[in-house]
Amino acid sequence: MDIQSIRTLLEIQALQTLGSTANSSSNNLTDSNSMFSDMISELLGGATTANSAKLSSLLGSASSISSSNGLFENMQNSAQSLLYNGSNAVYIPNSVQAALANTQSSTKLDTYVSDNVIGSTAYADSLAGANQYASIIEKAAATYNVPEKLIAAVIKQESNFNPTVVSHAGAQGLMQLMPKTAQYLGVTNAFDPEQNIMAGAKYLRQMLDKFDNDPTLALAAYNAGASRVTKYGGVPPFKETQNYVKKVMNYYTA
Repeated sequence: MDIQSIRTLLEIQALQTLGSTANSSSNNLTDSNSMFSDMISELLGGATTANSAKLSSLLGSASSISSSNGLFENMQNSAQSLLYNGSNAVYIPNSVQAALANTQSSTKLDTYVSDNVIGSTAYADSLAGANQYASIIEKAAATYNVPEKLIAAVIKQESNFNPTVVSHAGAQGLMQLMPKTAQYLGVTNAFDPEQNIMAGAKYLRQMLDKFDNDPTLALAAYNAGASRVTKYGGVPPFKETQNYVKKVMNYYTA
């Protein structure tokens, strides 16, 4: 018998003790404790057919102690499965199994809920916030030959159209330019929407040129750096970058 199964029996004992405290005399509680001690001793000694019969009998006797609240009766059948020779099964209450199932089904990262479908309708209206910068985006797209929608998609993911946002890493403005990148691109005020979008589009154009106009690789480079894309020969194996590329491509193709 494995340690986990013994631990399970001890947990059942604790539950049984709670029921016995509320509904039984101190003598019954002592008897219950004695029964579980015998059970564990038998388990440690090996689960032979005789032992299994004895333990099954103990379980049957112990169940009457708390039959008034039904606690032990609900556990009895599943707990007996621990007695089968060579079994490593561990009893898990149905309520716990249900809770685990609900947790597994409800804790998926939002980036994987619909991002696996390029062009998902869930993203259809996601770029509405770009309308306030339409004239700047149009100018940047014409100047650097970058699709307007791709620029808008990057802005959506980078700042959600907030021109004053600053990331924990220090990236600034609508297209989240790092100070050194902004300086390299000739930006004097990264919080000015026109300067930020024009510079961001210019940098995006450079990444597109570097990676044969592949928007996926250009976006990966925009997020993680061109050197990492070159190093890994594609989108780097970083969850942040992979999720970034997925989301922007969904915005772009919706």
